Amino acid sequence: MSKTKSTKIYEQVAEKLKVLIAQGELQQGDPLPPERQLIEKLDVSRSSLREAFRILELVGLIECIPGKGRFVRKSRLESNHAHMPLQDEAILELVEARMILEPAIAVEATKHADPSDLTRIRKILTLTSKDVESLEHRAQCDYDFHLLLAEATHNFIFVNIVKITFNLIMATHERIYSLLDDKELFLKEHNQIYQAILSRDIKKVRRCMSNHVARVYKTLLDGIALEEPPVSLDQKEEMKDNTTDR
Repeated sequence: MSKTKSTKIYEQVAEKLKVLIAQGELQQGDPLPPERQLIEKLDVSRSSLREAFRILELVGLIECIPGKGRFVRKSRLESNHAHMPLQDEAILELVEARMILEPAIAVEATKHADPSDLTRIRKILTLTSKDVESLEHRAQCDYDFHLLLAEATHNFIFVNIVKITFNLIMATHERIYSLLDDKELFLKEHNQIYQAILSRDIKKVRRCMSNHVARVYKTLLDGIALEEPPVSLDQKEEMKDNTTDR
């Protein structure tokens, strides 16, 4: 039986707000319109709108400032890189954090993994290899692999850290894994990490994981750089004025 993916109302609302931000109707640093105004404009309930806000905060597009309200998050990039979509910038920030966290988790997994942990990791690698062409399958198996490594540390803090980071990844997984066209390579790297854990080689596992996450970062950065920068509403108006003046 095929599994049909249904989109919830709040997910549709979140996508509409993403479009407003991407098109420049809501600029970086701008306050979001009042809830009542958005409820009327988007024709949704207050609960759906607030759940959409939660998603957008999770993926780094908006921020809530106590006592002031919700705002489109400001870019931390220099002005000459400001053309990068805010969502893509948030994705890169997430991977930057993973470059610090994931090697440490892999090292602890190497120290503490028991035979049942190793068996579960081996099984997920076998499952991954069955359908590397599927974006959904790769995303889920990537999550499962890194979560199993965290569980192999037998430290609940590491488990929660991975769950939090991959909740962010899964919220934008279609964007991330469409840029990561590395199907066979990511499976090869996961296997190298597993083999290093199996041999209890701490130096090798740290190196393998560091190289893996750094390569993911570079692949994402290169993929984003190759795309056409989005055109804001102000830029569209300017282009229209230039055409009229000719």
